[in-house]
Amino acid sequence: MAARQPKASRQSPLAAALLLAAATAGLRWAATSFVAGAGNAPRELHSSLQAASSWDAEVTRKQALLSAALFAAGVPAAEAEDLKAKVKALMKEDPTPNDNGAPEKHIPKAYAGGGSVDVVVQHVMDKDKPHYIQYMWLTDAKSGEVLAVKSFAATDQSPPALSVDLPVGTTAVPMLFCNLHGFWQGEKFTMA
Repeated sequence: MAARQPKASRQSPLAAALLLAAATAGLRWAATSFVAGAGNAPRELHSSLQAASSWDAEVTRKQALLSAALFAAGVPAAEAEDLKAKVKALMKEDPTPNDNGAPEKHIPKAYAGGGSVDVVVQHVMDKDKPHYIQYMWLTDAKSGEVLAVKSFAATDQSPPALSVDLPVGTTAVPMLFCNLHGFWQGEKFTMA
């Protein structure tokens, strides 16, 4: 992986941390209430509930971390869901990445470290043609879930970039969509 490049400015990490802390506290309470509610159930059922509760808490914890990352990147939740749906549709329309245009101008590069990742591509943002990157996103390498997404306009500054915080252990793939050359995919990476 290439050396880390400087991160673009984002909203306060303190706000994201507070959101994450509140979500985590709520998850602990919900998991404890759920297991404690088993009452006099047989021991096997109580064990099953504990396992299910732990699994649900872990899934929800990951969702809370990813939501905090989107919040820190300055993307409202409703807008993020809309953008996720758009890029999923684009991936279905153009299922073969990296097949149209110059790779050196379209393959997104990820620079990860310190709990955050910056995704960049050396591509023009030309409003006159127009020729630009419409969307840049990260997908979970295992599930295919869209973790973070950013939309661009032809008038945005070049090079386009996406910067987000991700949980340690997340394996992701950087992707983008060019308005003229379609869907492009970079190399997967794992947050350390």
